[in-house]
Amino acid sequence: MSWRILSKSLKTFPSLIRAPITRFSPAFLGQGFRTSPRSFSNCQKPATMELPEGILMGFGNPLLDITCTVEDNVMLEKYGLDANAAIVAEEKHDVLFDELMNMENVIYSAGGACQNSMRIFQWIVQTPFRAVFSGAVGKDKLGDRIEKRARADGLLTLYQMKEELPTGSCAVIINGPNRSLVANLGAASLFTEDWIDDEENTCALERAKFFYFTGFFLAVCANVVEQVAIMCSESNRIAILNFSAVFVLQMHKDTVTELIQYVDIIICNKEEAVAFADSHDWKTKNIFEIGSRLQKMPKANVHPRIVMITDAVCPVLVFQDNDRVLEYPVPKVTRGPVFDTNGCGDAFVGGFLAMFVQRMPLDYCIRTGIFASQQVLNVVGVQIEKLPKFSEKCI
Repeated sequence: MSWRILSKSLKTFPSLIRAPITRFSPAFLGQGFRTSPRSFSNCQKPATMELPEGILMGFGNPLLDITCTVEDNVMLEKYGLDANAAIVAEEKHDVLFDELMNMENVIYSAGGACQNSMRIFQWIVQTPFRAVFSGAVGKDKLGDRIEKRARADGLLTLYQMKEELPTGSCAVIINGPNRSLVANLGAASLFTEDWIDDEENTCALERAKFFYFTGFFLAVCANVVEQVAIMCSESNRIAILNFSAVFVLQMHKDTVTELIQYVDIIICNKEEAVAFADSHDWKTKNIFEIGSRLQKMPKANVHPRIVMITDAVCPVLVFQDNDRVLEYPVPKVTRGPVFDTNGCGDAFVGGFLAMFVQRMPLDYCIRTGIFASQQVLNVVGVQIEKLPKFSEKCI
């Protein structure tokens, strides 16, 4: 998005820069909470709030997930994949997609990390169209299928339609507790800055108060992410960035570094945190030091930044201003007949955001994220229709 386009949009919708967007107190962004670990039983349920339509907007790559479960490493070795890879498909992976689609017991589900998070968000808040999702899809039956699934889950989609390439897909190979992801972005790779020229999209930007970006989308259209993040910073709204994958930090180091000054919440796992530190030559793999330095990076506005570092087994770490560090234990999970780790991170984000936009205490937001991430373990793919009805009594 060029500065000319952004300026035009702000002039057309002056409320983007002049209207007094609800100010979030420092406590809302994490100050004032105890720094000792909290158990999962000593927090009373706060009162929820009625959410306006489109309060949250997510930008990501809408994909069809093609999921298979394997018992050994043969397929991974055949295509040179790590057990927990998250990569963009190369030409050599074309036959991988053909092989998967010819296998028995393959499961197809609407996917893409950001879209999954938004669907989990809707599963929790239950009122349709509180979240809006944007990305690029092809003008094909697959794009129609993904949109219908998203809307059935209560998610409002503002896709950018592309004729040049088909709707993207993602190969998901599950082997025990590991999952390897290979994304064939297709039309998702063609998202362009002129998306904002559409009046409906500009109205959605005006309406939203929280914006969530994945690193995967940043790798596709960094200009849109940067301009919307600047808008958030200047209009007192909240920008959330998920690093998403190690390759994003390695291949787009300068873009990520420039963007961070406008970001209020950073979400990543341990591997991504270490990759960020390595790319900046911090000469440390101490996750506490990395989280603290990330939190203290320069900020363009007065919102105190939050950094969340997740792990499948170890506690979720939350770094706040004034060197506050919170630790949230992850309950042990008993493996059932279905154990699919794909989408766990996406579900954590969706659960966290569902409570965060309602101004819940930070610990309640994180416990909801952990709960959501463990629910999707029992379903292959993020299939909202197969999840139990969400109840806050479970948190």
